[in-house]
Amino acid sequence: MDNLVVLDFGSNSVRFSINQITGKNTFKEILRRKATTRLAEGMGLTAGEKRLTPAAIKRTLAAVADFKKIYQQYSNYQVVGIATAAVREAVNRKSLIDQVYQQTGCRLQVLSAHEETYFDYLAVMNSLLLKDCLIFDIGGGSCELALVKSGKFQTGVSLPFGAVSLGEKFTAANLTAAKLFALQTFLRKQFSALFWLQQASDLPLVLLGGCNRSVARIKRTELKLQPIDSFHGFKMTTKDFTEIYQRLLGLDNQQRKQVPGMEAMRSDIILAGMTPVILLLQQLHCSQVVFSESGAREGFIYQQLSQ
Repeated sequence: MDNLVVLDFGSNSVRFSINQITGKNTFKEILRRKATTRLAEGMGLTAGEKRLTPAAIKRTLAAVADFKKIYQQYSNYQVVGIATAAVREAVNRKSLIDQVYQQTGCRLQVLSAHEETYFDYLAVMNSLLLKDCLIFDIGGGSCELALVKSGKFQTGVSLPFGAVSLGEKFTAANLTAAKLFALQTFLRKQFSALFWLQQASDLPLVLLGGCNRSVARIKRTELKLQPIDSFHGFKMTTKDFTEIYQRLLGLDNQQRKQVPGMEAMRSDIILAGMTPVILLLQQLHCSQVVFSESGAREGFIYQQLSQ
């Protein structure tokens, strides 16, 4: 095998990457693509059984078909796949898993909450020069927190809510003052149960996830930094992050779509994705955030190569 193709089924987007194996435990990403498929669509609206909707499955399989046309052009490849919160929580996940297998020959590995958190840790530690930090990855259907001290994983958790589910629950596309208060109250309750979080006081907050990437793009566009997507290791002060949040709060969804650097497909969920970060920054007195382009997918690759 020369190329490892990784399909990554997130709650908001499905992605794939082609990774050239360069050594025993090393690789170089040579291609990356994504499609916004909202696999977690509707999951934030119900407290009962969570299901993948037929429309979301159809969008996702169409994206995989497009990806397959691309990776089949490469030689000597192996296809592997991971799925996170939306698939993990869905009672009908087998339907999607079976259809992906029929389409690609790849049997999806549905990551447990702990695996997703630990793979985030592996990715950050193998790609950023940080020894002490709090990693925060907010996806569409879950968010992961990992405390790192002296380069070692101390503790972590995956919480069953993300930008898509929070957006649906609190209607973040048109966030009124009352809904914002309800969202903040909900998040504070979740974070207050994590007593170990205080060990992260004053540490850098490493941010992963699509909404956080959008914030990095907005700031890099503002600073006229090129390319705007080259944000791995990009740092931002808490003050700058907060100012972008305040600016977006004052806009409606259509106005947010026009903000330079904003991904239009995230404009309706970005406030739901940023609010947990704002609360963590306030609670832990972090002075800066550091953006990571590497997440669970890259952590999964590191684990695969080490076996």
